[in-house]
Amino acid sequence: PQELAKEIVAAYYNKQTNYPAANGILELRKAVSTFMNKTEGLNYSPDEILISAGARPLIYAVYTTLLDAGDTVLFPLPSWNNNHYCHMAGAKPVMVETSPENFFMPSADELAPHIKDASLVSLCSPLNPTGTVFTRHQLESICDLVLEENRRREGTRKPLYVMYDQIYWMLTFGETRHYNPVSLRPEMKEYTIFIDGISKSLAATGVRVGWSFGPTYVIDKMK
Repeated sequence: PQELAKEIVAAYYNKQTNYPAANGILELRKAVSTFMNKTEGLNYSPDEILISAGARPLIYAVYTTLLDAGDTVLFPLPSWNNNHYCHMAGAKPVMVETSPENFFMPSADELAPHIKDASLVSLCSPLNPTGTVFTRHQLESICDLVLEENRRREGTRKPLYVMYDQIYWMLTFGETRHYNPVSLRPEMKEYTIFIDGISKSLAATGVRVGWSFGPTYVIDKMK
């Protein structure tokens, strides 16, 4: 967008060319915080937000922060590159094949047989590569499954986390609604790490600005 191009050039001539803070420029983190609150009703402080050069480094950081070698990552098929991130992190991929009847989105029933062994559930909505989304009921059921599993684990092993890649979330049309775990089940805030950015929503694929937000103790480690 022309407005974005102008501001990039202005920032360059204003000598904004040095290293930013490790978690991103404070004004940008504040802007992301305001944006997510205004558009999705999500309340995350600037300290719970991490800026990166696009979404990919953030996904990599989630994998390397939360997983030990040999840990299990549960994700549906089709999916975007989770198998490669598993390879880089030394994690074990468990792939759940989805069906056209569910619009290629996984159901809680399909994930349930594998949930007790998983350390991370990787979800994406709208989904790359199908463009389909979770219904409210589908995502609520998965959240309930994750919360139940974390209650079962409490004090005995590390939590089960959800990486929720919603980078396409503003590109929904007509009757289609986007849902996220924390708005549906506020208790999920403790276990959800979001992946988002400007590439799709602001038509800025080449600018490489992404952000992640989640529990401070996870975001700090990702940083």
